[in-house]
Amino acid sequence: MSILRRHRKTAESVEPCHSLASVNSLTLAIQTALTVTISLAPMALLSACSEKAVTPHTTAQDIQELPVTEVIKQTLSRVDQLPGEIQAYQDVAVYPKVPGFIDWIGVDRGSKVKKGQVICRLIAPELLAQSNESAAKAKAVGGELQQAQSKLASAKASLLEAKAQLAGDEDTYNRTKEASLVPGVVAPNDVVVLGQKVEADKEKVKAWQENIAAAANAVKSLTDSLVAAKKASENYKDISQYLTITAPFDGYVTERNMHVGSFVGPLGHGAYPSIVRVQELDLLRIVTPVPEAIAGGVVPGADVEFTVSTHPSEKFKGKVARIGNYLDQKTRTMPVELNYPNPGWRILPGMFCEVFWPTKRPHPSLFLPPSAVETTSTLSTFVCRIKDGEVEWVPVVRGEMMNSLTEVFGELKPGDLVALRCTDALKPHTKVKPILTAAKEALPESARPGYNNRGVFYQTPDAEKADLKAPENSEKPKAF
Repeated sequence: MSILRRHRKTAESVEPCHSLASVNSLTLAIQTALTVTISLAPMALLSACSEKAVTPHTTAQDIQELPVTEVIKQTLSRVDQLPGEIQAYQDVAVYPKVPGFIDWIGVDRGSKVKKGQVICRLIAPELLAQSNESAAKAKAVGGELQQAQSKLASAKASLLEAKAQLAGDEDTYNRTKEASLVPGVVAPNDVVVLGQKVEADKEKVKAWQENIAAAANAVKSLTDSLVAAKKASENYKDISQYLTITAPFDGYVTERNMHVGSFVGPLGHGAYPSIVRVQELDLLRIVTPVPEAIAGGVVPGADVEFTVSTHPSEKFKGKVARIGNYLDQKTRTMPVELNYPNPGWRILPGMFCEVFWPTKRPHPSLFLPPSAVETTSTLSTFVCRIKDGEVEWVPVVRGEMMNSLTEVFGELKPGDLVALRCTDALKPHTKVKPILTAAKEALPESARPGYNNRGVFYQTPDAEKADLKAPENSEKPKAF
């Protein structure tokens, strides 16, 4: 373009008097300069693009430094803070065994009672009438039995008399029959009459024997009836003892729902409330739901501490006494009971408490900082292990938390180097330069509060619910 401008200036400076040949030669020079300029422009552009396409080779100095940490082998040991409910060791709502009216009651809310102590008396008019009726029936059966026994004795006497008559008539018949063998001594008709008389005596003996059997059966039946009537009468006497209500064990009256004149009845027979409620306060049950993840570590007889809001500055100690051995389907927890002797009744049933539950595994396991475990990836849960300067993904399963470390299970071993901040941006086989960052040792953890998940209280948070903070002076690795 500069050449064109120079030629233009030259053309303008040529005087009109110049010859035609000079003008033609000037035009030809201008065309030649334009052609050269246009042909050189693409070559210059191509040269500039070639210079931009040239890149230097990657060197060892360009490999990114990656903060890493070592896999630690420790034994899980911590104390979880679980909710607990305090219950009386024995808790009984006292109902009468028979319906009746309260005639006297000797306890009220707050009364101390001893086992067998009379706390209430009832009256039951219908029961008294039934008892009298049963006694009268037994007396009547006794009278009938005496008559039957008298008839039996009379029948036995008649039988003896009939047997004696039969014996005399048989003797007379035999003698007369022998004498009739001498002609003319005894008339033949007398022998026939005596023979028929003997047969009649035999029938009488047989009849009296049957009468005695019938009388004996009657006596036996009435004897059984009398025994039954006496038992019924005695049962009514025993039932009448139910009208006196006693304390089932040593305890404390915590409720009184009835008063003198109130009609009461057994549980399940009408809408009758209990007369009183008695609770044993000398020994308490501490019921706590243990999460499924740590239910396998429950040890019977172990000492467990707990606190109550009534005495916030004190810790109480109970002993594992009963294990539920089943899991609640809604909360995925197992109920465990502690026994706590309650001297002075300082702790009362119905209180809620915080139980400091010791959690410990029988064998050591591996631990890592929570940031070293990738949990947000849709592929799997894994860690980025650094081996021979390259990244490899190792699938793991997360366990429990202890202090600032999380438990992991997978193809790892103590001392392995893993990325301190594991993400799916660290692709496998990526070359990195590991920079070791020491992880905190997993020491036994002090008690920590639980958390509420959709209305269900849990006390053992997992890694997703922990407050994870990035280590100081560490950056999230860049994508490669």
